[in-house]
Amino acid sequence: MRQTDTFLIKGLILFFIFPLINACSGGSLLIKQENLSSLKDRLDILEQRVALQSDKITRLLDTYEAQQQSLAEDIEENRRSFKSLEALINQTHKDTCQQLEKLRDNKNPKPQAQPRAKSIDTGKLLVGRIEKVRLTPPGRIFHARIDSGATTSSLDARDIETFERDENEWVRFKIKDPEKDSFYEVEKPLARHVRILQSSADAAVRRPVVELQFELGRVKLVDEFTLEDRTHMDYQVLIGRNILLDLMVVDVAQKFIVPLPESKTDEVDNGDGDDTQ
Repeated sequence: MRQTDTFLIKGLILFFIFPLINACSGGSLLIKQENLSSLKDRLDILEQRVALQSDKITRLLDTYEAQQQSLAEDIEENRRSFKSLEALINQTHKDTCQQLEKLRDNKNPKPQAQPRAKSIDTGKLLVGRIEKVRLTPPGRIFHARIDSGATTSSLDARDIETFERDENEWVRFKIKDPEKDSFYEVEKPLARHVRILQSSADAAVRRPVVELQFELGRVKLVDEFTLEDRTHMDYQVLIGRNILLDLMVVDVAQKFIVPLPESKTDEVDNGDGDDTQ
């Protein structure tokens, strides 16, 4: 029997004996043998009842402790289950995100990096898409567009007219000064005519061609230029394949990469005609 149960029994016994002692202290000190025997029987019955109640309480406490232990074990098992479920959910989320990323990559594939082409030294002059060139006449520096798609080079010319000189065909035209609002008048022998079919016109257009001296970096030569009104264009001069061929390589990603032609102090070469301002 537990110590707490013993204390409880003794307390109950004192509870029932106390009135008797109190009565005795009031003057009735003589107790009959029968009363003592009856009291003893009652105390025995009470002790048995207390013992039964104590056993019942002990069983209840044992049951409570067992239930408490079982509940703690269930809680721990649930905690482990929830932890495993959380890990499974996180892994599933991670796998799903990876699969979605693969699907997006398959739908929009990333461009493969192209291997850089090896640079080959061809001995040709490397030029950008826009360069500064000197044309003579009039011996001035112009911004020129470098276009490997154009067959013949072209020059912005105004008031173009052809005429005869010494039984040869010549052409007279004006070139706008690239820095001032003035014009140079030039007369050159006509080299030939070219037929150009424009997208805006049904019939081909005949344009005169003359030879001009051209300088770009170390390249200096005389070659053909088609005369046309390039007012609507961004650049007065266009350099085509007739000059580029075998002499230059174009890097369209750059511009103004060739040093300026050497300056000629205010010299105006009028070629075969007269220049006036």
